[in-house]
Amino acid sequence: MNIRVRLIAAVVVAVVVGFGFMAYDKYTDAEWVVSPQKIEQARNDGQTGVETRPGTVAVRAIRSEVADLLPYKWAVYGFIAGLLVLFSTRQRKVA
Repeated sequence: MNIRVRLIAAVVVAVVVGFGFMAYDKYTDAEWVVSPQKIEQARNDGQTGVETRPGTVAVRAIRSEVADLLPYKWAVYGFIAGLLVLFSTRQRKVA
Protein backbone atom coordinates (compact mmCIF):
# COMPACT_ATOMS: atom_id res chain seq x y z
CA MET A 1 0.00 0.00 0.00
CA ASN A 2 1.22 3.48 -0.81
CA ILE A 3 2.51 5.48 2.18
CA ARG A 4 0.14 8.36 1.39
CA VAL A 5 -2.90 6.07 1.52
CA ARG A 6 -1.62 4.49 4.74
CA LEU A 7 -1.15 7.89 6.40
CA ILE A 8 -4.58 9.12 5.32
CA ALA A 9 -6.21 5.93 6.61
CA ALA A 10 -4.33 6.22 9.90
CA VAL A 11 -5.37 9.84 10.40
CA VAL A 12 -9.01 9.08 9.56
CA VAL A 13 -9.11 6.16 11.98
CA ALA A 14 -7.38 8.20 14.70
CA VAL A 15 -9.90 11.03 14.37
CA VAL A 16 -12.87 8.64 14.33
CA VAL A 17 -11.66 6.74 17.41
CA GLY A 18 -10.83 9.95 19.30
CA PHE A 19 -14.21 11.51 18.57
CA GLY A 20 -15.91 8.21 19.34
CA PHE A 21 -14.42 8.10 22.82
CA MET A 22 -15.30 11.77 23.29
CA ALA A 23 -18.92 11.14 22.27
CA TYR A 24 -19.15 8.17 24.63
CA ASP A 25 -17.75 10.16 27.55
CA LYS A 26 -20.11 13.06 26.83
CA TYR A 27 -23.05 10.64 26.60
CA THR A 28 -22.23 9.00 29.95
CA ASP A 29 -21.43 12.35 31.66
CA ALA A 30 -17.92 11.19 32.57
CA GLU A 31 -16.98 14.81 33.29
CA TRP A 32 -19.41 15.10 36.20
CA VAL A 33 -19.96 13.27 39.47
CA VAL A 34 -23.16 15.29 39.91
CA SER A 35 -24.13 17.10 36.72
CA PRO A 36 -25.95 20.45 36.56
CA GLN A 37 -28.83 18.67 34.81
CA LYS A 38 -29.28 16.31 37.78
CA ILE A 39 -29.32 19.27 40.18
CA GLU A 40 -31.90 21.07 38.06
CA GLN A 41 -34.04 17.95 37.80
CA ALA A 42 -33.93 17.45 41.56
CA ARG A 43 -34.94 21.07 42.15
CA ASN A 44 -37.84 20.70 39.72
CA ASP A 45 -38.96 17.63 41.68
CA GLY A 46 -39.05 19.71 44.89
CA GLN A 47 -35.82 18.43 46.46
CA THR A 48 -32.98 20.66 47.63
CA GLY A 49 -30.36 18.71 45.70
CA VAL A 50 -29.08 15.30 44.67
CA GLU A 51 -28.29 12.75 47.37
CA THR A 52 -24.78 11.49 46.59
CA ARG A 53 -24.44 9.27 49.67
CA PRO A 54 -26.84 8.51 52.47
CA GLY A 55 -27.11 11.76 54.41
CA THR A 56 -25.14 13.85 51.91
CA VAL A 57 -26.92 16.19 49.51
CA ALA A 58 -25.16 18.04 46.68
CA VAL A 59 -26.72 21.41 45.86
CA ARG A 60 -24.09 22.42 43.31
CA ALA A 61 -22.60 20.48 40.42
CA ILE A 62 -19.55 18.40 41.29
CA ARG A 63 -16.95 17.95 38.58
CA SER A 64 -15.04 14.68 38.32
CA GLU A 65 -11.42 14.55 39.43
CA VAL A 66 -10.33 13.13 36.09
CA ALA A 67 -12.32 15.59 33.96
CA ASP A 68 -9.18 17.53 33.00
CA LEU A 69 -7.53 14.34 31.71
CA LEU A 70 -10.35 13.32 29.36
CA PRO A 71 -9.01 15.19 26.28
CA TYR A 72 -5.64 13.49 26.76
CA LYS A 73 -7.39 10.12 26.99
CA TRP A 74 -9.20 10.77 23.71
CA ALA A 75 -5.96 11.84 22.01
CA VAL A 76 -4.01 8.83 23.25
CA TYR A 77 -6.68 6.35 22.14
CA GLY A 78 -6.85 8.02 18.74
CA PHE A 79 -3.07 8.08 18.39
CA ILE A 80 -2.78 4.39 19.30
CA ALA A 81 -5.52 3.47 16.82
CA GLY A 82 -3.76 5.48 14.10
CA LEU A 83 -0.45 3.77 14.80
CA LEU A 84 -2.15 0.39 14.75
CA VAL A 85 -3.60 1.11 11.31
CA LEU A 86 -0.32 2.54 10.04
CA PHE A 87 1.71 -0.49 11.11
CA SER A 88 -0.86 -3.09 10.16
CA THR A 89 -1.13 -1.82 6.56
CA ARG A 90 2.60 -1.95 5.82
CA GLN A 91 3.94 -4.27 3.15
CA ARG A 92 5.58 -7.33 4.55
CA LYS A 93 8.74 -8.74 3.02
CA VAL A 94 8.24 -11.89 1.00
CA ALA A 95 10.38 -14.71 2.36
